[in-house]
Amino acid sequence: MGTGGFLLVDANVLVDYQSADLTILSLVSRHVGPVHIVSTILAEVDGLDASECERLGFSVVEPSIEQANAAAPPNGRLSLADRFCFVVCRDNDWTCVSNDKALRRACESAGVAVLWSLELLLELVKLGHLPADDASQAAERMHRANPIFLGLPILTAFREKLAKLEA
Repeated sequence: MGTGGFLLVDANVLVDYQSADLTILSLVSRHVGPVHIVSTILAEVDGLDASECERLGFSVVEPSIEQANAAAPPNGRLSLADRFCFVVCRDNDWTCVSNDKALRRACESAGVAVLWSLELLLELVKLGHLPADDASQAAERMHRANPIFLGLPILTAFREKLAKLEA
């Protein structure tokens, strides 16, 4: 990572960072790669709108008609929002940031780069834009807000990677 490529975050990542601190995602946009959000995904996230995204430095993108048509047909376990995320990332050669396993599998099978939400914290620490303690606390808040999908084994693995960065 650290290539400065465009990042497209899905709803679960936005919700995770809302529970921790959305300004951390602003740091990602400034120092790792521009953060984009598909408008249909933004509509799924309570308490966040386009003007707040703009204030935080995120770009809200509208899918093209062609992308909407490509996302429309049902595709296995992917929701419509996930299909939009997949199509926009695929068409623009952007990295998909998601914790959704079905979306990640679809992206990987199509050669679309993927990242987990906690990998963004590691990158900020590695680049010197976020103290490791702040990253650990943010990950803990995400875990407490979403213990099913960001379970204790994931948090433990994250902390191990964080410790290696500090060594």
